[in-house]
Amino acid sequence: MATRVFVICAAKDEAYFLRLIDQAKSGKVFVEFDHMQIKQPWVPHWKAQCRTRIYPCEGAIVLIGKNTSDGALGWELECARTFDIPLLGVHLDARERGVVPKELADHTVIEWNWLEIAKFIRELGGSSASA
Repeated sequence: MATRVFVICAAKDEAYFLRLIDQAKSGKVFVEFDHMQIKQPWVPHWKAQCRTRIYPCEGAIVLIGKNTSDGALGWELECARTFDIPLLGVHLDARERGVVPKELADHTVIEWNWLEIAKFIRELGGSSASA
């Protein structure tokens, strides 16, 4: 069974989510990524759906870029923290760092580095990942 990882990112950073999927495939990492493409944290149905999708995940990766604003990813991060799943913050660009959400204060935040991302996924358990 694949390790389930929820990816939290700004809607404008969708290309990085797709890059993450591609790197996992080419690196033969047995992982199933999920995320909420449309961000509507003010809509109760959206919040319920978000909670339902994060709950079964073993961990979450937070993509941090210039489109990340303080609080913009708050509901998804709040859900992940409520379920006490491991979080990894990943800066998308070392030159144009986005705001690190305050919810990641006690968690590891790295520059985009596939080996480190794959290691995080492997450590979540149940994955036969190779980097």
